[in-house]
Amino acid sequence: MSGARAETAATWMLGGVVGVCIAAMLGLLLFTLGSGLASLWPARIERIELVDGSSRLAEVVGGDEEALLLRTSETGRIGEGYERVRRDAIRLRSEPGDAYAIGLADGRRVLGSGDDEALAAAVRAVDGPARAVEVVRPNALGAFARAGVFARRLAHFVSTAPDASNLAGGVLPALVGTVTLVLLMSVLVMPFGVATAVYLHERRGVGARLVRTAIDTLAGVPAIVYGVLGLGLFVHGIGANVDRWFYASRLPVPTFGGGGLLWAALTLALLTLPVVVVSVEQGLARLPAGLRDGSLALGATREETVWRLLLPAARPAVLTGFVLAIARAAGSVAPLMLVGMVKLAPASPLDDAFPYLHPSRQFMHLGFAVYDAALASPDAIRGVPRAYACAMLLVCVVIVLNLSAILLRNRLRDRYRAFGS
Repeated sequence: MSGARAETAATWMLGGVVGVCIAAMLGLLLFTLGSGLASLWPARIERIELVDGSSRLAEVVGGDEEALLLRTSETGRIGEGYERVRRDAIRLRSEPGDAYAIGLADGRRVLGSGDDEALAAAVRAVDGPARAVEVVRPNALGAFARAGVFARRLAHFVSTAPDASNLAGGVLPALVGTVTLVLLMSVLVMPFGVATAVYLHERRGVGARLVRTAIDTLAGVPAIVYGVLGLGLFVHGIGANVDRWFYASRLPVPTFGGGGLLWAALTLALLTLPVVVVSVEQGLARLPAGLRDGSLALGATREETVWRLLLPAARPAVLTGFVLAIARAAGSVAPLMLVGMVKLAPASPLDDAFPYLHPSRQFMHLGFAVYDAALASPDAIRGVPRAYACAMLLVCVVIVLNLSAILLRNRLRDRYRAFGS
């Protein structure tokens, strides 16, 4: 009885640990989602009247018990409108219904109040190279109208390119670069990973032991070391030779020798190769031995048994390796900084010009957009919420790709479940 009680207690304890982990994960996702989307919600404009008789229109962006942090109009440059006002210096706070905010293409915001004629004059005054891209009266909006502004900002965020400061515009190039990189990495790593797993499953001896040792070693190498390897082997090695052989007329301007999508995908393929190999090999090991014996007894060769019977039956494990490879590659930003990822890419690696996919081009990545907005932004108050929004989008991309693979894996698992009976 004591053993049964101990087993029950251990089961409940493990269940509690799993529940805490799931709750923490959901809390983190909700926090990231809320922090990212909050930056797109239209903020109210307040009129702050001070005891010295002055007043200003501003958005309250922070504060503490002693003072408020205000963001007023930015007429010269982005980030110049912040002001800290002590609470005891404030005589009156109000939200005028005729207040308006004009969003400019370079990220600046101009605040004011007045009727439609005054608003039109303000738009004409600021329109020019930094043209007005949004005009809104946030205090006069109802719940549905505010949701409409939020939806437009969200669509703009995911469908436009950023400006040089990475504080205005959207993240479409980074979104395209991330998805293209992950899919190209998967195309490169899956054949090599599956072939290596089959070799380790079928062969014994010194060669198989050496390959297994190499795979185990690769699994423990830090990610940044893969970046150094990719820089030396792919960019400065193979890429430089490709330029000398095929693009000599363009030198000294590099084509493949300056980093690009292809070398980044190969670097991530090396990074995720151990994950795929281990997953596929374990899937092959779980198949019943009767499958192999029956195939060989019917006259099939070993190669035919592997490629026409065992691998199709192990497709759920192959897709599991694909899911794990996506999860590992999507969050690995450090090696990409050495092999082709940039803050602002001059052209997208995926466009409507033949051959549509341009592997030699540099690219943008959502992971680097998170880093740049959070730590390298000229305006931290804008940059940190933008970093949350980029992180939220990156998590959504990983979830969509993983769910697609998981659903397909579950369908295949149901199809081949009869083999285990």
